[in-house]
Amino acid sequence: MPDRSSPRNGSQRSPEPAAGRSVPRWPCLLPSIVVGIAPLRNLTGEADRLGLVEGFTDQLVTDLFRHCRGLSFAWIADEPCHAGSLPPRTPPGLSYVIYGSVQRGSYGMLRVNLRISDAKTADYLWAGRQEFRSEDITQLQTEMTRQISRVLHVLLLHEASRRAVAGLDAGLEVDECLACAEAALKGGMRAEISAEAQRWFLAALACDSTNAEALVGLAATCQYLVSNPWWGDTRTRAAASDLGGEAVALALELEPTYARANSIQGMLYSAAGQPQEAAHAFEQALALDERLATAHGFAGYNAAFLGRAWETQPAVERAMQLDSSDRRHSIWYFFGGFAELLLGRTEDAIALLDKSLERNPGYGSAQLCSMAALSLIGRHGEAVSMAESFRRRYPDYPAHAFAQLWLSRSESPVYRAQVYPLFERISVL
Repeated sequence: MPDRSSPRNGSQRSPEPAAGRSVPRWPCLLPSIVVGIAPLRNLTGEADRLGLVEGFTDQLVTDLFRHCRGLSFAWIADEPCHAGSLPPRTPPGLSYVIYGSVQRGSYGMLRVNLRISDAKTADYLWAGRQEFRSEDITQLQTEMTRQISRVLHVLLLHEASRRAVAGLDAGLEVDECLACAEAALKGGMRAEISAEAQRWFLAALACDSTNAEALVGLAATCQYLVSNPWWGDTRTRAAASDLGGEAVALALELEPTYARANSIQGMLYSAAGQPQEAAHAFEQALALDERLATAHGFAGYNAAFLGRAWETQPAVERAMQLDSSDRRHSIWYFFGGFAELLLGRTEDAIALLDKSLERNPGYGSAQLCSMAALSLIGRHGEAVSMAESFRRRYPDYPAHAFAQLWLSRSESPVYRAQVYPLFERISVL
């Protein structure tokens, strides 16, 4: 494992975070990339295969909309005239084009050929070919979508990195950019600070696109956005979830034993409503580094979504023992308060949530849970006051922010029975 200590003098270039900007422009989502999709051609010579080919195209489009929410897609009705050419008329603003064909393969199998090309130069950027049997088409579609999604996100990262370095010193090196990102994050858990750190992680990737530290840092800033929906609109949050997941997957391919990468992956899984996958990622992280505080804390939080809220507070206490700095204590206190609230220990929950808000008065998640807790014990006036404060700070996120953050996080019957009464309390405030 390479040395991950901060380089000397890197913080000298760290800019001041933008002031007074509650909803920043997230650097990783600034590129406006439009991807054209052409219908796959049926080159099997069999007319009865047309339905299969059209179905493959339709499913590909559907899956890409689901997994690449930071990109825009345009349907191209014309088919390429021959292999290697693009449709004769492309919609304006296209960055890339996906197209391909299905033809006969060996031994009675079918072969799908897919390509991604630059819309302006027609240069190939990626090509994939795979043989399959008709009955295996679902598995093939899943694999092809995964490959195409990865390529498109790498292209998005490349463009975002190129833009991130615009206006920065030409002589910047990777270590300097990483140090600037870490220096920015020391300013606290706020949207504009996280966005500034994200710019520096992208700048590091502009210097070295395979730097695992930069990829994980970028994924972490995406996770911050996903976990704080008032930092951006719904589409921005969804796009950050997809990009963060791809970035951390790339990092783990480069460095499979990178414990923090596994932990960040777990956080993104958990936020996306995949608590079982998240639990596995946290287990991997702690197997690699049992002293990783963030893995303990977030694993405890994730346990609540699996219906095991009693595991949260011990995990949080372990995290605080391992990380004595105040940087994450607001988060740890919130996790503990949330779990105590689920378990019906409302007074204990309020005490922990108060500690969280003392350290970060603008912590939206702690505010939402405090509203519910205060309402549950009859302190209705305080609950209403906190609700009004929350709406003033985050006018675009009323009670449905709770649904985004917690109702959709798990299908566990135990968890849903615990959390729904909290949502009902908040929804009437």
